[in-house]
Amino acid sequence: MATKLNFTSKVRAGMAVERASAEERLADGDVVGIAQRDAAVVTLAEVAPAVAPVAASDTPVAAAPATPVAPAASIGSAGVTHAVARIPVEDVVSNPYNPRAFYSAETIDELADSFGKQGQITPILVTRLAEFPGKYVIVDGERRIRAARSRGDKHIDVDVRDGLDNQNLYLRAYHANKEREEQTVFDDALAWKKLLDDGVYVDQVELGVAVSEDPKHISKVISLTSLPPYLLQRMAQNRKDVGLGHAYNIKLIFDRAGVTVAEHWLEQVIEGKASVRKLEAAASAEAGARRIGPRRTHYQSRVQFNRPDGVALGELKLFGDGRAELNLKGIAAADQQRLAERMKAVIDEWAAEMEPTVAS
Repeated sequence: MATKLNFTSKVRAGMAVERASAEERLADGDVVGIAQRDAAVVTLAEVAPAVAPVAASDTPVAAAPATPVAPAASIGSAGVTHAVARIPVEDVVSNPYNPRAFYSAETIDELADSFGKQGQITPILVTRLAEFPGKYVIVDGERRIRAARSRGDKHIDVDVRDGLDNQNLYLRAYHANKEREEQTVFDDALAWKKLLDDGVYVDQVELGVAVSEDPKHISKVISLTSLPPYLLQRMAQNRKDVGLGHAYNIKLIFDRAGVTVAEHWLEQVIEGKASVRKLEAAASAEAGARRIGPRRTHYQSRVQFNRPDGVALGELKLFGDGRAELNLKGIAAADQQRLAERMKAVIDEWAAEMEPTVAS
């Protein structure tokens, strides 16, 4: 004769099914599955004791207390383990191969405001590396940690994934950003150059396979790193208006005509006054001017400036008609104002010394 299931037996059976389903999701590395499993176990553990289990003889039995649920952890594919935890913010360090280089202060402030109103909804993804003992390295979540730090938060929720190498460190973050449409070619330019410089990928062909891009595309994007950092940042800030075609031709103009001309054309693009075709024409014109040869100069003397490591910074030309032209390049945006103030002080001092001569 078949045994009739009572209410408690059904609850216990449901718990078993829910646990089995959750474990299957955990085996696939499903972070959402972790949270769902924990929520399901807690809910069922609270419900089951509320109903006195009934034995086959229908004799009441005292309900057992609910068992606390331990933090979720599992072993996923390729030996990668993960667990959700809450750790000190000061123990988190940035991804050395972060695919993003440019962040908007405005979006960080918006996220910090969201943290204040709703709390942290999604844990940041971190791993542990031998190069950073005692620390957790961000795989995905740089904006969230910046928001937490701006608020002065002491702790943050993390999903710890152990067993990741440098390629995984980059690719997981890269694909996450691509899915959110946060990645730009300007971020790619700096990240791809570092990956190749550090030997994480042997060459542009191997890197292209990893990110599903043609090596020619990889080469074109990396070439943007020859632009001054402040120009790249300005392009990234205006990524809706400045695409790879614009940026690459501005890079060619920069190579052929210098930073001042490149800045002019970038402003034209941002203002909607220059298409890719117009930039191509400008770049070709600059190339033609170089083939013809430089215009004859009539300066009397020239002073060249170099950094201590030998990299050229620019030059000062003095002309016979009384003109002086100073052309510098590669000056970071943060240093430009300071340099301008020092130059003004020098020129003002020189002008004061020259006043008696001018008056006579």
